[in-house]
Amino acid sequence: MVSGSINFAAATYKTSQVANTGAYNKNVHYGFDFTVTPNLTYLAPTPTSGSVTGSNVDFYLGNMTQNAAALFPASAPYSGSLEAALVSGSFTTNVLTDTRKFIVPFQGGFDGTRPNLPKFSGANITTANTFGFDCSGTNTTGTVAYRKALTLLSNTDYYDINMILTPGLLDSLHSAVTSEVRSMAETRQDTFYVMDSNEIADSDITVTSQVTTIDSNYTATYWPWVRIVNPSNNVPLWVPPSVVVPGALAFNDAIAAPWYAPAGLTRGGLTSVSDTYQNLSQARRDTLYENRVNPIANFPNEGVVIWGQKTLQARPSALDRVNVRRLLITVKKFIASSTRYLVFEQNTNATRNRFLAIVNPYLEQVRAEQGLYAFRVVMDGTNNTTDLIDQNILYGQLFLQPTRTAEFIILDFNIQPTGASFPE
Repeated sequence: MVSGSINFAAATYKTSQVANTGAYNKNVHYGFDFTVTPNLTYLAPTPTSGSVTGSNVDFYLGNMTQNAAALFPASAPYSGSLEAALVSGSFTTNVLTDTRKFIVPFQGGFDGTRPNLPKFSGANITTANTFGFDCSGTNTTGTVAYRKALTLLSNTDYYDINMILTPGLLDSLHSAVTSEVRSMAETRQDTFYVMDSNEIADSDITVTSQVTTIDSNYTATYWPWVRIVNPSNNVPLWVPPSVVVPGALAFNDAIAAPWYAPAGLTRGGLTSVSDTYQNLSQARRDTLYENRVNPIANFPNEGVVIWGQKTLQARPSALDRVNVRRLLITVKKFIASSTRYLVFEQNTNATRNRFLAIVNPYLEQVRAEQGLYAFRVVMDGTNNTTDLIDQNILYGQLFLQPTRTAEFIILDFNIQPTGASFPE
């Protein structure tokens, strides 16, 4: 990794209509000079790391002067500043039409950052620079930009999402943003956050320490970083787990359902991954999993596989598993969207029965597809009391027993003497 400071020369502008020969040429435009080689470097700096400083001469008409050789106006040729002509009100009478030409460079669009700002990615990400965003504090420019985006996404009426990812944001470096993403997921209660916790070379202890204080069943994290092929240039590069884990979750949903575990050899394979930055032994995988970090295993014959499905919930319960949380997200979304037409209907037995006719068949289907062991829905006179009815409330209770996954298989091998009878 290269470190240090790189200084770029200021951008060079044409301030008079003089060609390289030194003679006046009306076809020469004021503004950015593409014939100067340093200007091209100024447009596309390529440092890989370190702080970058540069000076930029603003393009404004005060720097531009009309060449006396333009002979305009003929009676007394003007050779002063274009800004001065504007201020004095003589721009039309003193500035030739051929002088009013300007070139401004395009730099891939404008994102609010200075043109020579490097945008670090992958292993070069820093606290103050992840893809050009400064997320080092609660009120730095990058954090504010992400906060604005999260504020928009928090509107459930406009944005229907079930997963949120923030590649490039690491909890160890950009916790001001990742904590807000977790908060948004918990507030919405209908989306799941795949969070990256640490830098590429961090140790297992550092990784597990990072998530110790986090308690959220709407968030899961995975380790270590993995290597993929960059589709834009066909060059291998290391990326954080959130780049590839969502693909496994999507595959899991396509061949099974959200309430199946997106892990293991059947549904947790990462086919786009060629290697892991660290090869985890079984002992290391167990330690990570005990601390709520989902290991990414690299098996010699089976390839790279997700080998865990815990959320970051601290207290052991059904919700400390990814498949259970995603089951509830799926069920909530279906019931909420299917029953919204009951809002403002009469609060009577007929409306309650319409609710039951929607919810019970759906949950029965989920149970048939191995998402639930059992369920019960109550919406009748026992829980819709007169007090609630008078408050215009239609109240329902759903009791669910989520299906658990078999994450540990224990086998007892018993050697029997010849002629012994096997137990029934």
